Amino acid sequence: MCTINRPCPVCRSSQSIPYAERQDLLFRRAPGTFTLFRCLSCRCIFQYPMPKDSDLESFYPEAYWWADKKDTHSSMAGILRSVERIYRETVLLDHVCFLQRCARKNAPEEKTLLDIGCGSGTFLSLAEERGFSCHGMDVSESAAAAARRQYGLAVRQGRIGNLDWDGLKFDFVTMFHVLEHLRNPEESLKYVASLLKARGSLIIQVPNAESLQARIFGRRWYGLDVPRHLINYTPKALQTVLDRCGLKICAAARFSLRDNPASIASSLVPFWDPMARKSRAAREFPLLDAVLESAYFGVTLLALPWALLESALGFGGTLWVEAKRSG
Repeated sequence: MCTINRPCPVCRSSQSIPYAERQDLLFRRAPGTFTLFRCLSCRCIFQYPMPKDSDLESFYPEAYWWADKKDTHSSMAGILRSVERIYRETVLLDHVCFLQRCARKNAPEEKTLLDIGCGSGTFLSLAEERGFSCHGMDVSESAAAAARRQYGLAVRQGRIGNLDWDGLKFDFVTMFHVLEHLRNPEESLKYVASLLKARGSLIIQVPNAESLQARIFGRRWYGLDVPRHLINYTPKALQTVLDRCGLKICAAARFSLRDNPASIASSLVPFWDPMARKSRAAREFPLLDAVLESAYFGVTLLALPWALLESALGFGGTLWVEAKRSG
């Protein structure tokens, strides 16, 4: 094994090994090849060199977030959108349940929530229905506008650290599949921690680079999502970066109903992935879309028992933690 001096962006170790050379196979928006390294200390997988910010923006298709569009011109397309909306709301109840468990345990006087990377606001809408006072932010103005239009949510467009919240502090801040997209996680988490109330909770979800599915699929694992995922975390790597930011993990889970089975399905049949198909071409063939959606959903259902098993063994495809300020 040949070690190479590539600085780990998480634990700062200089001992790493080449992991893979990958192209953008999912969305096909980024030209060229991207190099991944594995840190021998915290075991995270990271890109080196990391893309420039100006290049990163071009790697995300407009369809990277989901919205319940009403301007469909065929009954088949309308049915597909309705089924997709019901599916998304159902699997996101898993996220809401985790949030509610944290709220019951902490029993805050209020239940103010900020969702960073909120997309078009489905999760926030479900949380608001359960009594949370919801705010959101997303880097995409189109996503923020969709959240305001569809659900009437208080959502702002901006990057982490760039928005002024007028001194507002939150009981809960959620970051679902955001941290792996950030080139400087420590700086971002310190800012996020500053938005928490004294007893507030930060809830983070990221793909688990030491999961069973990551080990089985290796370089073909969907969770790598080259080149959009700059850092792929292991349990040790996530704890390391939280420790550096003065945050202590107080609850953890390894299963996400939305993400674990779908990650297995998209690793097996990446070209059936719904987001990838929508980003590559407009939906001009509703019948074909219906067939592929049904086939993908079938693979996801078949993957569910395996996703539950790997999580029960402690190697689930998702790292899910609640953290609080340790000071």
